Amino acid sequence: MEEAAARERKRPREGDAAPSAAAAAGAGKAQYVYLPVADALKAPGARVFLFAAVSEIGAAVRSRGTDFTLTLRVADQSRPAGISVTFFADNVALLPCVKASGDVISLHNVVITMHGEFFVTFNKKFSSFALFEGKVSTECSPYQTSTKYYGTQYDNELLTQMRTWLAYNPPGLKDLELQLRSLKSDTTFDLVCKVLHVYENNGEWIFYVWDGTDTPAAEFQAILDAEAVESSPLHLEGVPLPREVLCTMPCVGTVLRVFTNRMYDSRIANQVHRQPMASLPGASNIADVEYEAAGYTTLMESLTHEQVTHKFKTLVRVVAAYPCRASELRLLLTGSYCLRLTLEDPTARIHAYVHKDDGAKFFGGFLTAEALIKKMNKLLGIPEEDEEGTPLTRNPPWIWCCVKSYRLDKNDPWGSRRYRIFGTEIRD
Repeated sequence: MEEAAARERKRPREGDAAPSAAAAAGAGKAQYVYLPVADALKAPGARVFLFAAVSEIGAAVRSRGTDFTLTLRVADQSRPAGISVTFFADNVALLPCVKASGDVISLHNVVITMHGEFFVTFNKKFSSFALFEGKVSTECSPYQTSTKYYGTQYDNELLTQMRTWLAYNPPGLKDLELQLRSLKSDTTFDLVCKVLHVYENNGEWIFYVWDGTDTPAAEFQAILDAEAVESSPLHLEGVPLPREVLCTMPCVGTVLRVFTNRMYDSRIANQVHRQPMASLPGASNIADVEYEAAGYTTLMESLTHEQVTHKFKTLVRVVAAYPCRASELRLLLTGSYCLRLTLEDPTARIHAYVHKDDGAKFFGGFLTAEALIKKMNKLLGIPEEDEEGTPLTRNPPWIWCCVKSYRLDKNDPWGSRRYRIFGTEIRD
């Protein structure tokens, strides 16, 4: 009975992919031809064998009949975008239970189907599967197999290759090409990497970045004598890095030099350029400040100021307020409440208080509850109710604001440091 079953597994059936010479070399063992996903799509209706990574995991649901169904998306080097695989089983326990996106699946006798787009169908009568962990490991045994699954002598080799590919093409980043290995000449690109070192050379900044991959090999001139006239430099920078810096860098993968312009210095030197970019060309005119001629200070400059107490003018958004109900705001005007505003700029976020005796001045006088709410809504970027197509989000305006820092405890000046708004009035 067992010998007959073995012969049946080796016997090619109509629609099956023919085994290659390499796959057929191991006599006496079940042999299969694993096709790249892109090649399998060229054989609609045929039963194929795939070895791929799981990029998306669906939920198990009951089909229109009596079966349970699950959809996974799998991908490999030939088709990083992947293809959907639909599974059917008599109960949920027989469906694949993938631990994590990026795990590897081996699929036997699945059918390429075409209904508007290509997808793979897993038939519970003759298809089978095995699941392996996708992370690099010495463990090559599957953590789940279907009842009809029989592995091959090539599974371990294919698993190692797939794990290596996944290490450089994790699910979710494969389409963004955010790795050094994907760099191309004369193209603009985004990069996710680790900054290992920063170096200034004759007014030019050089960033040494690394993501563990190798940059593509460069092409050189075909003239062999060119090296004799002017040899290729060993280092892109003028002076090689000190040994103690080199010893901190990884020994695998390319450390890329990124040369930058001097926008940093020009932005620091120019008062206008230092302002939040989102506030340009000009801030909102809903606030008046006493110190019109005073210079601009970012919130981070204040947080890192050498003294605990100081005054400054800043350009910020009010992203939150407490309290903000009309009844409580009315008490603020009578000196019974203190208003806390959360101020934000591109560098930091702080809490700043409108003290009891400053409440009336901040809002521009003793106002009705309706007028107070209207001003607060304007400050917080809340659109008026009668505006057509009122969005579900708010966008607080950029306003000039005078702020000063103070301490609550002279024995702990930095720990008890607080901020207070002064010399600022919200217009109607």
